[in-house]
Formats: sequence, structure tokens, C-alpha cells
Amino acid sequence: MKINFLLPSLKLGGGVSSTLELANRLQGRGHEVNVIYPVIPGRGGYSPTNVKKTAGRLLKAMANLRTKNELDWFGLEARLIRVPSLAERYIPDADIVVATWWENALTVNGYGREKGEKFYFIRHYETWGGPEEVVNSTYTLPVHRITTSTWLKDFIEEKFDVEVMGPLPNGVNKEIFYLERGGFAAHAPKRLGLMYRLNKWKGMEDGLLAVSMVRVEYPDVAIVIFGEEPTKEDAKVLEQIGGVEYHRSPHGDQLREIYNSLDIFLFPSHTEGFGRPPMEAMACGIACVATRVGAVSDYTIPGVTACVVEPGEPRDMAEALVGLLRDEPRRQEMARAGHEYVQRFEWERTVDELEKIFGRWA
Repeated sequence: MKINFLLPSLKLGGGVSSTLELANRLQGRGHEVNVIYPVIPGRGGYSPTNVKKTAGRLLKAMANLRTKNELDWFGLEARLIRVPSLAERYIPDADIVVATWWENALTVNGYGREKGEKFYFIRHYETWGGPEEVVNSTYTLPVHRITTSTWLKDFIEEKFDVEVMGPLPNGVNKEIFYLERGGFAAHAPKRLGLMYRLNKWKGMEDGLLAVSMVRVEYPDVAIVIFGEEPTKEDAKVLEQIGGVEYHRSPHGDQLREIYNSLDIFLFPSHTEGFGRPPMEAMACGIACVATRVGAVSDYTIPGVTACVVEPGEPRDMAEALVGLLRDEPRRQEMARAGHEYVQRFEWERTVDELEKIFGRWA
């Protein structure tokens, strides 16, 4: 099959990396796969008269033009195509075309039949990324819908009275995420990690508050923050916590090494489409405390393979973290159980299902 995946950008993140994983594996099975992204970002549903948004688009476009058409954080084997925009005239003809973002779905819906059968791979309820009424309109477009987690499938089907295929869960890339140490013994001092993201719904305020609470009872625990550059306000909080180890935008081997350096990983999100970091940490043999969002309930057994708490409850997060720090045998048992459990989540199984779905219409 000739398959086109459309991305809004190549920004390092779960939705983009998951799409690239699928593209690689489909390419490896003999399909002709293109990953296509625009120089000029979409408008995000906002009017051209919105000066701030328009200026931001122009700055991003200029940055894209200054960079090479390549990925430095992912080993992509499919063909990478950079186009001026995702307008139909720039898109190669194909059997299958896949939107991976709400704005792409609107664009794909307008393509002619020669661009392929139209799919919308829904990775989140993306009202945080554009005007709610416009984003909502994409979920009822006359395209095939697929998603990755049970909650998101149920939510879209119930809210919009449409059919959604799946869930097709993300897998663990076992060539990248694995246990490097010989066992699950703790570091001295113990190390607590948190992936920092700027989006409000990632729950950073809760996560940092929970970490602050832990530090009161365990002042010697090492705090490891990695991801995006913290805001000025959060940087002040980190300064108050003190002794924080920070890593900017790690990926690949570096990210695995950071996970392996931890004893506990905290995932404080308020909402997720899937939420892959706890799965990656578990694959590296790390005990996790995660909120009940996205696919966390799909790939964990709460209380057995991970501590699962309700979102927006930093005190509950702190109690779960302290419980694991206090009870080393339980922490090791949970780390071992989580590591074993996530091995069943394999990308090839997901690609098997996706290939069958595409094959029905190609």
C-alpha cells in the first residue's frame, strides 16, 4: 500500500513519535510510507487577524526553513517529506491518507479520492489545541476514526455518536527502553523523576507540589526533572525545592539512561490521549506513580504494576511516593511487576491490526 501520514510538525512528543513508530514498521513490511509535514504551520482554527497567533506561525515557518528536512531525535526509515503546506496539491497520491491532528483532519476531509482512503488517527481530545467548536467538528467528519486508548474511544463514541476503531495501543520500543541494571535495587540516595511539559493539562503544578511534600519527609531524595524548559514560575519552585538535577529534551538512549537512573517515576497529568512515559519507565524497571488518565488503566494493574491515583490530587501523589520510598520491598516488587507486564505491549501487534484496517479499504 501507499500510505501518507500527515503531521502538524516534527516537534518531539508522544503523538509524533508514535506516528513515526507506525510509519517505520509499515515501511519495514514492504509498504510505501511517507511522513509529511508543513513548513507553514496550520492556523490552529484562529482567524488570520489574530496578530499573536499569526506572528507565531510566521516565526515557526522561518525556523522550519532554516533547518534541514531531517529528524535528529528519531531513526525514521520511511520517507520524510516537507511541503509548503498540507494543501492537496502538495500531497502525493496514495491508497491511504492519515490525519494525526484535528486541523489535519479538516484538511484531509477536503482531499480528492486520488489522495487515498481517509483516516483520522485520534490521539487526544484536542480542544486544548484550538477553538472547542471547531475541534469538536472534526470528530464527526466522514472519515474513518481510529484511536489508542479505551477511555478515548468510549469518550468520542459517546459524545459524538460515531464509530471509532481500536483501541490500537502504543507499544514499547524494546530496542530503546529496557532495564540496563542487573536488578531492581535502589540507588543511594533514592532518585525520584518527573518529565516536565509546558501544557497546563500535564499537571506540572501538582507534580511539583507533590515532590515538595516528599522532600519534607525525605530531604535526601534526589529529584530529577527532564523535558522542556520550565516556566519562570516553576523554575522558582524548583529552586525552592533545591538540589534538582535537570535534563533538557532527552530522547532515545539518553532518555533510557535517565529512566534507568531513577527509582520512582511520577506522572501527574490531568488528561492524556494515551500517556506513554509511565510505560517507558516501567519497561526500564522503574516503579511508577501515575494519574488515572489516558491509557494508564489499559497498561497497568493499579496497586500491582503501578500506583494509580486520581488526577488533580497532589497530596495523594505524595502519599503514594512516600509509601514507595518507605517500603523498599514493595517498591522493588512493583518495579519488577510493571517491567514484566508492559512487555506484552508490542508495536508489531498494533501494526498487525492497523495493516488489517488499512487493507479493508486500500
